[in-house]
Amino acid sequence: MRSLGDATPDAAARDRIRSGILNRLDEGQRGPSRRRRVLAEVLAAAVALVIALGGIGLLLSRNALPGDALYGVKRAGETAELGLAFGDSAKAQKHLEFAANRLDEAKSLSQGDAEGYAATLADFRHEATVGTSMFTVLAMQAGGPSLEQLSSWAAQQSVKLASLRPSVPAAATGEYTSSAELVTSISDRAQGLLDRLNCFEITTGVPDGLGAVPSTSPCQPSSDAFTGGQPSVPVPAPAAPSSAPAAPVITSTQATVPSKAKPTEELPPASSSPTPTAVGPPIKAPTSEPLPTTVPWTPPVLSIPPLLPGLPGVGIG
Repeated sequence: MRSLGDATPDAAARDRIRSGILNRLDEGQRGPSRRRRVLAEVLAAAVALVIALGGIGLLLSRNALPGDALYGVKRAGETAELGLAFGDSAKAQKHLEFAANRLDEAKSLSQGDAEGYAATLADFRHEATVGTSMFTVLAMQAGGPSLEQLSSWAAQQSVKLASLRPSVPAAATGEYTSSAELVTSISDRAQGLLDRLNCFEITTGVPDGLGAVPSTSPCQPSSDAFTGGQPSVPVPAPAAPSSAPAAPVITSTQATVPSKAKPTEELPPASSSPTPTAVGPPIKAPTSEPLPTTVPWTPPVLSIPPLLPGLPGVGIG
């Protein structure tokens, strides 16, 4: 540059160089934001696609059985339903519902699928145990679910297991027996709690694997539990009828009368019947002095002298 001498660009060259640099800076600033927008649109489209495919997958997996490709999608949907259930009571009923679904699935399995039977019955026992444990504890609280629902559910599952027995493979007999014993225990637990609902002490207070445990103490009705410790108050005996009071003896006297009047005769002797009570003469109501007679008011007479000579005066009144 020194050998060339004066290499200072002219004004036009400087403007051209400046415009080129500014254009490159603008492209560098706008490029990443445009790429981010494109990336966001692609991600949104991918999420929408996943949601659509997930909804279709859940719909298609309703009748999926253990070993099917969509069975995992079905179980994932049940987990999502359990997470969206509001309250412990709803969660307990969901567990019992899923346990019933496992028996429905086992009924559709092939007789030679011993592994499928064993896995399905194991899942049934897990869901039934968790649901029953939550259900019995909540049923002992105010506003909790009714124990009749649990008893009815156990009866329905017992019927399903009885119909499933001929198709259970020999290798899964142990799983079937454990499931049947669990349903019997759930039925007995629900009935045991129902039998003690009128007792003061319903449960032992120490839950086990199936939740609330019925108490084994003698059943004391809850109504006696609040009044049994209070001392009994003797009922007063009815008063004996007292003898009628003796009739008052009235002594007749003779009053002094004028010479022309006959003397008062003596009263007849008192009889055994009670003498009627004497009633005094009526008392006259006090009379007040009569009010003074109202005198009508007479307005005074006013007279006005004549205003002008020769005119008559004016009188008012």
